[in-house]
Amino acid sequence: PVEAAPVFAKSIGHEEDEVELYPDPDKPMVCMAFKLSDEDYGQLTYIRIYQGTVHKGDTLINSRTGRKVRVGRLVRMHANDRENIESASAGDIIAMIGVDCASGDTFCHEGVDVTLESMYVPDAVISYSIQPKETAMAERQVKALTRFMKEDPTFHVHTDEDSGETIISGMGELHLEIYIERIQREYGVDLLVGPPQVSYREAIGRRVEFDYTHRKQTGGAGQFANVIGDIEPTGFGAEDEPFEFENHVKGGNIPQEYIASCEAGFKDAMAKGPLAEFPLAGVKVNLRDGKQHEVDSSDLAFRTCSRTALQEAIRAAGPCLLEPIMKVEVETPVDFQGGVIGDLSSRRGIVSGMDTREDLAVVVASVPLAEMFGYATALRSSTAGKATYSMEFEKYAVLPKTQQHEVIEACAAAKKRDALKN
Repeated sequence: PVEAAPVFAKSIGHEEDEVELYPDPDKPMVCMAFKLSDEDYGQLTYIRIYQGTVHKGDTLINSRTGRKVRVGRLVRMHANDRENIESASAGDIIAMIGVDCASGDTFCHEGVDVTLESMYVPDAVISYSIQPKETAMAERQVKALTRFMKEDPTFHVHTDEDSGETIISGMGELHLEIYIERIQREYGVDLLVGPPQVSYREAIGRRVEFDYTHRKQTGGAGQFANVIGDIEPTGFGAEDEPFEFENHVKGGNIPQEYIASCEAGFKDAMAKGPLAEFPLAGVKVNLRDGKQHEVDSSDLAFRTCSRTALQEAIRAAGPCLLEPIMKVEVETPVDFQGGVIGDLSSRRGIVSGMDTREDLAVVVASVPLAEMFGYATALRSSTAGKATYSMEFEKYAVLPKTQQHEVIEACAAAKKRDALKN
């Protein structure tokens, strides 16, 4: 059992209300699913119990879906071995077999309407395009990707609207290579893998005001909307919101029922920036005034007007590209410390700390993700295979001008190739 301390959960339907849970085996049971694995006899769901006791045969409620599930079998894991158990209490980490759920789901006994705070899932920072070599393998690929997305909330899949390619995104080169290998090994799908694509972002450099009017006259009722306001840059660190919206409209110049449409239009414009069509980050929109027409104004008119207004304002606000910066921690024998630091510096890395653990030197640095491709091989070669490293997303930072031009040109060339292909 793991020592359990009081934790806070949210009351379902009242997100502002916090409920304190205590590691008491006599209170109603609350647990969280944190890892999934497919088995021959059904899904293996690893859970940690925060309060109460769960017994084999209990009926639990999934707080996210509201569905009831019956616990048919409980096991305590010992590496690859498992021990069947009848019950487990607060602090235990065990597994349930045959319970369908997703990572981060909360399970409770009936009558307990709480949900534990979900796991923090950082944004994906690297992407590959994949497709099966044979069309007959497409169904198996979809099955594999669906399973992996369910198991791992940091693994994302989407289809590119322009090229039709399947894009997988994750937290690093090794992360995605492992999933590609698993698709090939476990599902027998031979894949064609496209080059890795760094998830750049676009941002604005200064505050800009906008005053845009959307008019469209057709045979019947037309479209009319006017929005006035300004945009300003905000932070784009790991904890900063990519988009903020504030409504300052007074006097009903824009009716309240159209404010949501204005916000939706601004969000639409955030999806693609003007430089290389990467998503925008660190933009705050202040809607200050506007105009409407009694007949021609509508939700669609204000949404279209807001989208176009923001697009034009962004072009005038000095847009720039942002690149993901990774926090890299390298453990290496002291003899190789100088070479490791030199290599990180050559990759535009900034060393932020050094320490020693027993006979190993630990180097912590902030390095652009684009410079980290192939680093595992380079590190093994330079340290005789004795060094290891870990990497996690830290923040976005402005890409140097030289690299910005290269990325923009590469994206334009890729878009042109896709257009010719289609």
